[in-house]
Amino acid sequence: MTKEIALTFDDGPWGTRTVRVVDELTNRKIPATFRIWGEHMAEYPEILKVAAENELFAFGNHTYHHHHLTGLSDKEILSELNKTDDLFYELTEEKLDFVRPPFGDCEAHTLAIIQRPLICWSLDTMSWDHGNSAKCIEAIHKAKDGDIVLMHDFQEADVLALPEILDYLEEENFTFKTIPELLGAQLNDEAYIYYSRDKRAKTGFGGS
Repeated sequence: MTKEIALTFDDGPWGTRTVRVVDELTNRKIPATFRIWGEHMAEYPEILKVAAENELFAFGNHTYHHHHLTGLSDKEILSELNKTDDLFYELTEEKLDFVRPPFGDCEAHTLAIIQRPLICWSLDTMSWDHGNSAKCIEAIHKAKDGDIVLMHDFQEADVLALPEILDYLEEENFTFKTIPELLGAQLNDEAYIYYSRDKRAKTGFGGS
């Protein structure tokens, strides 16, 4: 039985780590989605442009300064997104249609302000917590059909683990999808917070 999964990489572009992730995915023709941290895009514009030219990849807005959105005013939230949108368009002439809230920090009010799909996750390698590539690989062994996987091209542990993660998922007959491919026509509905292909809500992880 074929299973679908979306690999998502947060916090890039980040120097050679992002380049290594892009090269690994490109060489294996595996689609993925990158969530762009605006400050890092400003620091590494050429890396972003190369990745954006690759038809395997999709991109989402991860805000400009990577702050907790629930701690910002409505005006500050929109500024965080607009500044990232504008720079991404300047570099690629493409738009960012969905948002990954930093830390998964969002609620019904955040969704109402942003009015775009907020893409959270159903499986996290936790590289940001432990920095251990073996634990990243171990986490992937819990993958299920329809999962959205949180990884970071910013984190060396995820970069090191990626080849073995891809090997495992291929052996388990997963088909790799970008977020637009995995979620499909759902993204044309009114804005929701998405956790996987089969789970969406109007509330955040904290239930608010």
